[in-house]
Amino acid sequence: MRLPETVQTLYAELLDQLRAAEADRVTGGSFVAKEIRGRRYWYLQRSEGGNKRQIYLGAESPALLQQIGKATEQRKSIAEDEAARRDLVAMLAAGGMHRESAAVGTVLRVLAEAGVFRSGGVLVGTQAFSCIANSLGVVFEKESLRTADIDIAHDATLPIGIEARREDADLLQRLRIAESKFFAVPQLDPREPSTSFKVRGRDLRVDFLTPARSRKSKQKPVVLAHLGVAAQPLEGLDYLIADPIDAAVIAGGGVHVNVPDPARFAFHKLWVATQRSVAESAKSRKDVRQATQLLTVLRADHRDAVDRARRALMKRASMFRAVKAKLRDLDLHDLA
Repeated sequence: MRLPETVQTLYAELLDQLRAAEADRVTGGSFVAKEIRGRRYWYLQRSEGGNKRQIYLGAESPALLQQIGKATEQRKSIAEDEAARRDLVAMLAAGGMHRESAAVGTVLRVLAEAGVFRSGGVLVGTQAFSCIANSLGVVFEKESLRTADIDIAHDATLPIGIEARREDADLLQRLRIAESKFFAVPQLDPREPSTSFKVRGRDLRVDFLTPARSRKSKQKPVVLAHLGVAAQPLEGLDYLIADPIDAAVIAGGGVHVNVPDPARFAFHKLWVATQRSVAESAKSRKDVRQATQLLTVLRADHRDAVDRARRALMKRASMFRAVKAKLRDLDLHDLA
């Protein structure tokens, strides 16, 4: 089902506001003053992993008070903008767009504020599928959207131009502030770092992935030092996350994320479906449903994008053969 143009226009407005909010983001915290030997000094106080950190700003002066006043007013404006975006999200959900659960939205917001997407991370999996559907202005069957697993892919070889990890960049620590039951899922080999975080007693889980650099069946996790996490290498992931687009997650006040190119996402889903074991047949069917729904829309509205993704796939002979066979099975011969 296609959504009305008015709803698609509201989505574009939300995405524009999220881009602006990220560009205007200021350091969080509160301003506090201390009296020392009869003179007043100001600090920016921030909460980091349950601890309070104070950053010295200087002795009180008219200029410093003016700066603090401007920053305070800016934060009031940020709060007002957040409230306005929440209204937009509610309108989009009422208009038919897929709205993520509050729990998933909270986790994605924590990841966004930690710089995961700003440094090149890409949301993949079912949440990406729902984001892509919203960005295309279509509604897909609900069975294709059910999952609480959050998959984040990051190419560890890309230069990100930011400093090495600090303590306040520890993702597990940040996630535990939002949900205290998050824990690092241990690997079978205890010597290897965890690539997944999970909430005890619930299905909510975050997995970190990175493109595999060889065809070994099992590769060791790759450390993403700037995020303080490790990622599991997966074959074919480099095709999926090349040329990502930005999108808005419909939850809370909206979350600005990166998602795969829609056509690459569809072709990759078909390839993944061919790689799954018999025990994963339900997941394979879901992969095919998502791919088929996407390709039906894309070949009607964005055929050039489909052709570009197909040409890129042709450079990967084994993947292309598997996808081409699957397309013929699905009677999508014009895309094979």
